[in-house]
Parts: sequence; structure tokens; C-alpha cells
Amino acid sequence: MATVLKARFVALEDYFALDSETAGERWEWRNGDVYCMTGAQPEHNLCCANLIGELRAGLRGSRCRTFPSDQRVKVHAGSPYLYPDVTVACDPRYTNINGLRTLLNPVLIVEILSPSTAQDDKGTKFMQYQTIESLTDYLLVDSSEVAVLHYRKQGEVWTPQLFEQPGDSIDLSGLGIALPLAEIYLETGLLPG
Repeated sequence: MATVLKARFVALEDYFALDSETAGERWEWRNGDVYCMTGAQPEHNLCCANLIGELRAGLRGSRCRTFPSDQRVKVHAGSPYLYPDVTVACDPRYTNINGLRTLLNPVLIVEILSPSTAQDDKGTKFMQYQTIESLTDYLLVDSSEVAVLHYRKQGEVWTPQLFEQPGDSIDLSGLGIALPLAEIYLETGLLPG
């Protein structure tokens, strides 16, 4: 998803006002810089929709909820406020900031990689997400080829595993479900045959 820098060093209070006043736009606050999260390519959007559908179906009847990219998440490093592409929380907890409830306890965060965001999603954002105590799984889903990098927290260590075969499934054992790559990439035109 493309990001556009709004301004340099915006006070946190000004960010909260901006983020609650601008309907239809999502703004991320990263240590004083404010970014508008704007449009994405069809493959990005389809992967996102497929993931939300699979997660919601797999978690139906549980205490876990699946959230789309409009759900703001509180990250503890530098007090950033981010909007992951997909988030799952079990027994969700929130803090209310200027009328907008911000999620505090995600267990799974998914970022769909775009050329403009891939470096940040793999680097700075991942480091920030690691400060969320409840987070156990982080997925980086490539939107230009079939490839998902799954980071699983084991103790204090994040262990990566790459999935590239359409027949592969990502085991999210903490949630009691698996995500088939064929379903993540359904109708994107990226699957062979």
C-alpha cells in the first residue's frame, strides 16, 4: 500500500485529531512523522480479502476476532500507531483515543507487501510490532508472487519460515487453524495453471 508523508514531526495530540477527523483516510504516526495509507493494487487487495475470509471462517465460534486494515493498533516502541493490513486479537482490548478505539493486544499481524512498503514492513514495522507482548505471529505476504514469510515467536525468539508452494499451509497453532497458500492467493492470477 502506498504511503504519503503528510508532515515532519507532528505532535501526538495533533495526530489523534487528524486521524479521528479524516474519514476515509488512515494515518500512521511513526515517531512524529505522519503517513497517509493510500490505495493498493488488485493483487494486494485480493490477498487481503482472502486472508480476512479464511481467518474469519477458521476462527468463527472462538474468542478471536479478525480486523481489516481500518483497525488502528498501539505499538509500544516510540508510541507509534499503525494500521496493519489484517489483525487478529483474542478477547480484544482497546484504548479510546479521541473517540477511536485502538487495539492493544493482537496475536497475529499480517502485512501485504507492496513495492512502496516492503522494506518498512520487513524492517522498522516488524521491530515495532515485536514490542507488542501479546503478538505471537507475523505474516509478510508478497503481492507479486506466491511467497509468505511467517515469523513465529518462540519464547523471546522470532523464527522465520518461508512458504512458496501453492500446496503449502501456514500453521497458526496458537489460533488452532492453518492458512492454505492456495486460498491466500485465490483469484490473484499469481497461482500456476
